[in-house]
Amino acid sequence: MHDDTVEKLIHKDALHQLEWDLKNRFDFSEILIDALMKRIRLFLEENDSNGLGVGQVPYWGADANEPSGKPLDDMKKHRVLLTFHHPDDHSLLREQGIQSLRQSKIMRMTTEAKDQGVLLTQEDLSLLLCCTVRTIRNDIRELRSKDISVPTRGQIKDIGKGVSHKAKIVEEYLKGYEYSEIKRRTHHSDGSIDRYVRDFSRVVYLTSKGEDLLKIRQVTRLSERLIMEYQELFETFSKAGSPRLNELLGQKSLDPKKMTARVAE
Repeated sequence: MHDDTVEKLIHKDALHQLEWDLKNRFDFSEILIDALMKRIRLFLEENDSNGLGVGQVPYWGADANEPSGKPLDDMKKHRVLLTFHHPDDHSLLREQGIQSLRQSKIMRMTTEAKDQGVLLTQEDLSLLLCCTVRTIRNDIRELRSKDISVPTRGQIKDIGKGVSHKAKIVEEYLKGYEYSEIKRRTHHSDGSIDRYVRDFSRVVYLTSKGEDLLKIRQVTRLSERLIMEYQELFETFSKAGSPRLNELLGQKSLDPKKMTARVAE
């Protein structure tokens, strides 16, 4: 295709039409047009939905570093990707009902948002889960009554970080609770519980081998905060002589080569 033909096609797309409008209909200066078009192109790139994973939705939320009490309109905001639907949701809905599924989604999405630098509010969750703020507030109250931390903006800014739900589930396991009881108490599926216990086992293995935090994060792909929570559990239950912990330490599946292979799956 000839260069002049390509040039004609380029100038027929929507962005070039917008640029033409700014110049010819609104009489904007070349400098202002250039600045606006750069910002618009950046915005479109950042909000491209082609990068979404299965079950993910994009959402805009307030930056985690914004102080409490500041008007929402004045807060810096970021786009995050949230897992609205996960394969575990089917079994959780079937076995424990809609409330447990909703509470699981609350924990999952608030944690995902926090890991991406955003703190969701109860109003955000109400919109995402199509229910009232009162319902969200009651769910969070019930979760906190079980010492499960839900990292909403109110929780982090007014109360403090608390312990993540993943560490809480592993703690329940180390105390000797069976999966069925942990499922009932924390509203998580067998698959989720098993995944958290395996991640904890990897952290324990690498910690016992003297690996530093950076190396453990690279191998496990877990956040630094979660790794440190798991290490605190390891120290606590090591002193207590936990049978479950001893069982995990004795597993042959903690071989580092197998561990890396599972992480890459």
